[in-house]
Amino acid sequence: MKIAVLNGSPKGKYSITLQSVKYLQKYHPAVEFEIFDIGQRIKQIEKDLPFFDSIVEGVRGSDLILWCYPVYTFLVPYQLLKFISLIFERKAEANFAGKYTSQLLTSKHFYDHTAHNYICNISEDLGMKHIVGHCADMDDLQKPEGRKRLLQFGEELLWTVRENRPLPRKYSPRETPTPRYAPPEKLPLVSPVGESEVVPYDVVLVTDCTDSDSNLGRMIAVFKAALVNPLRVVNLNDFQFDGGCLGCFHCAVAGNCVYQDGFDEFHRTQIRSADCVIFAASINHHWFNPVWKCYDDRQFYNGHRISSMGKAVGYIISGSLQNEANLREVLEARSEMARTYLTGIVTDEVASNTVTTLLLQDLAVSTLRAIATKASRPVNFLGAGGMRIFRDLIYVMRGLMREDHRFYQKHGLYDDFPQRQWKRTLQMIFLGSFLRQKLIGRKASANFKEVLLKRYEKIIRKN
Repeated sequence: MKIAVLNGSPKGKYSITLQSVKYLQKYHPAVEFEIFDIGQRIKQIEKDLPFFDSIVEGVRGSDLILWCYPVYTFLVPYQLLKFISLIFERKAEANFAGKYTSQLLTSKHFYDHTAHNYICNISEDLGMKHIVGHCADMDDLQKPEGRKRLLQFGEELLWTVRENRPLPRKYSPRETPTPRYAPPEKLPLVSPVGESEVVPYDVVLVTDCTDSDSNLGRMIAVFKAALVNPLRVVNLNDFQFDGGCLGCFHCAVAGNCVYQDGFDEFHRTQIRSADCVIFAASINHHWFNPVWKCYDDRQFYNGHRISSMGKAVGYIISGSLQNEANLREVLEARSEMARTYLTGIVTDEVASNTVTTLLLQDLAVSTLRAIATKASRPVNFLGAGGMRIFRDLIYVMRGLMREDHRFYQKHGLYDDFPQRQWKRTLQMIFLGSFLRQKLIGRKASANFKEVLLKRYEKIIRKN
């Protein structure tokens, strides 16, 4: 049996994720593993067509394709996403069709499921038979239980291929095209938003759109016309990225990115400085165009610090987001993690041009209102769960992630450690012991609901 390993890590042979593949290789010497360093050599893959073809040839001659990558900002690294886009651009899908595939990814379990879902979706679009992947912690290989689970995963892969097992499809085939958006010649009047008409709020629209006559281009124009305030537009295609994030942690140690292309300054002054950021993009193979992933990953220069806390954000999207549950979850999770106020997501999938136009105008109104009122919402599980993972990680690695650690200390993000809530813990111990006494417990249980409400009623009376 032959396995083609598509190594998406920009670290190449130094990838932690790749070490798990090598561990499987050790225990299955009869299996041929051919490793392609996609992430490290993406620039060569882009420019050298014969080199790209040699990788595709390796895929075509394999029995199983294993996607191998670390999770970068909710998804695969930019370099691997770029390779996936090249597969479709160069019409190489037929080489993947009918093959068994799976994935081996490592992270600290921060949204590894959305990365896994993305690769599963891409694999099925390529006509492949996807076997549930192995989402490992970065340290799993150092633990006996982690190695045991990895070997079980390897056995599952080989058994599935040998037995030619049928596998169900998880996602709908391909992306659904959206209707042409043509705004009416006479746009409806926009509702006023009070003081926002005269206060010079800074609203920036970040996009990669280069065609003003596309659906996305027309949507941007309608939004701009509806916005009372001036709109700054930043096109990501105008910034010359030297490359995607390398995962080198130079920024965590030295405080700045190893690249010298000026992205950190560009991001701070052109985007992060705004009162509100509107992102405008088109769905392309279950994500946006690759430049967006490069932009997302490179923001790691700021570490895990919440630099956009309190801002308003919104999205204008061309594409059928209703069929992209994984993408929607990522967009909402990003807002929750960043502690920003999501003013709305408008797409062109509605058949009515009038409805789309009204939604775009409403996004403009709600954006200015959110800035004026400093709107906020309580954080849901998407933000609270993700933040606890970061909190624990940074606390353990505070000697390395010094700037992140200082930020978390300053903003009290360690205060919800359970061991620090000793007063409440003692109260619950006392209350539990009290209620476990039979006679008291019977009497207390009858009034337990009323007792729980007392402190809430006190708040309502006083405030």
